[in-house]
Amino acid sequence: MNSLEAARGQINEIDQEMAGLFERRMAAVETIIRYKQEHHLEILDSGREQEVIARNSQRIQNPALMDYYTDFIVHLMGLSKQYQARLLHRDTVGYQGVTGAFSDIAARHLFPHGRIASYPSFEAVFDALDQGEIAYGVIPIENSFTGDVGNVLELLWAHDCYITAIYDQPIVQNLLACKGARLEEIRQVYSHPQALAQSQKFLRDLGLEPVPYGDTALAAKYISEEGDPSKGAIASAETADLYGLEVLVPAINTSAENTTRFAVISKNLPLDGNRFSLLFALSHDPGSLAKVIQIIAQRGFNLESIKSRSMHSTPWQYFFYVEVVGRLHSPEGEALLEAIRPACSHLRVLGIYDR
Repeated sequence: MNSLEAARGQINEIDQEMAGLFERRMAAVETIIRYKQEHHLEILDSGREQEVIARNSQRIQNPALMDYYTDFIVHLMGLSKQYQARLLHRDTVGYQGVTGAFSDIAARHLFPHGRIASYPSFEAVFDALDQGEIAYGVIPIENSFTGDVGNVLELLWAHDCYITAIYDQPIVQNLLACKGARLEEIRQVYSHPQALAQSQKFLRDLGLEPVPYGDTALAAKYISEEGDPSKGAIASAETADLYGLEVLVPAINTSAENTTRFAVISKNLPLDGNRFSLLFALSHDPGSLAKVIQIIAQRGFNLESIKSRSMHSTPWQYFFYVEVVGRLHSPEGEALLEAIRPACSHLRVLGIYDR
């Protein structure tokens, strides 16, 4: 055995030892967080963190390695905090909007016993998942009438997370107004752009001015606070009850089959499901996309959806989202991934779920 092989063998042995030590350390972290919860102690102890970093750094005998080891300990402490946060918030579910928003309604349907937390934007929900503040996020990805929702696909591409469930929620848009207001008094109607688009025929027929607002429930809250009978909002009937409004005209959405598809996002990929989704970018070879689609069909899988988005970091480059019917964790599924991988510059399993 030469010196290179010997060094590599030594690294393999050390890595194996480190894996066991890492598991032991995380088990101790879990014990600490449980004790602090039971005894109502502060979770974050910055003084203790600095003490651990300083003490461990002094254990390095080679001065040339001290800064590297300090970085290693700081990163390890960060992983410990992420794990603690995930343990603390394992039943917490995040959504974009305020109480009464359709995302809130979907989250409560999907997690009836969960702790529901609201965030001001889709990106904030993804960030909260990254930081361990929530265990799950409930995000609208598509509406049957108006299509894709916002920049959700871009966020799925940018963040390390998985789709673990899909839920199709029927959407009934209603014209809400202050109590006592009459339909002929309404001049402006506030709501999320998607809700306005879903109700555009009703608004156009009555000559009402659509005013985009950040969220359906926020729009309802706004007109409730304003108390102006000339202002209406488009939102759910539940939202009317929450903010003391009345449903002036029910079911104003153009399509009676109006449905929004919500995705549950998590840091953990499920083991099984009858559908899976992939994100990929293509190599520069001619016909790469056609080749991927052809391989999916030849392998006996049904391509149910395909979408493309521009990669903001690389001009004129695109990434693709596909939803495929079939089981990924099967010999056929694993073979499919290996078959399409050469045509892709990037390939990631985004989700496994039942639908």
